[in-house]
Amino acid sequence: MEDIASEVAMSRPNVYRYFADRDDLLVELISRHSRALLDRAHAFISRQTTLPDQIVEGLIFIADHGRRDPLTRHLIDRASTSLGRRMIASLTSEMLTSEFWDPFLDTAYANNQLPAGLPRSDVYLWIGNLGLMLMRGLEDGDGNLTRYRSILSRFVAPAFASSSTPAGA
Repeated sequence: MEDIASEVAMSRPNVYRYFADRDDLLVELISRHSRALLDRAHAFISRQTTLPDQIVEGLIFIADHGRRDPLTRHLIDRASTSLGRRMIASLTSEMLTSEFWDPFLDTAYANNQLPAGLPRSDVYLWIGNLGLMLMRGLEDGDGNLTRYRSILSRFVAPAFASSSTPAGA
């Protein structure tokens, strides 16, 4: 915190007026960094013509870029660190996931491509965990994006196919 205060020409107590502690500051830094990548990600994903393809390519984009990005890497093991637990408890992880996926989900809901009663929080949780799983897989050495794309197309994309209704709905 002393280094940050010095860099922004503030006193250390003044920095604590804005951030409760180091993890609070890092959560904000990761959030801002993630938002800076949104435009690039959205431009890439928007080239896909169907929601299932947008989901698949969005997950590949997140996993591939996230594992190589020093800040986003904190998300891979988010539950095992105090910073990770802070991101979960503050709902920052869910908020960032919603900001990433909402433009595509909004269109899908408006076009009746997703069941109206499907809770977005469930979609965020599932798709967020899929992204983390992919980042971990890529991080652990299986960097074959073609294989992951194929797996996502076979197992995940059908959940977002037009006019599909969840079992029991």
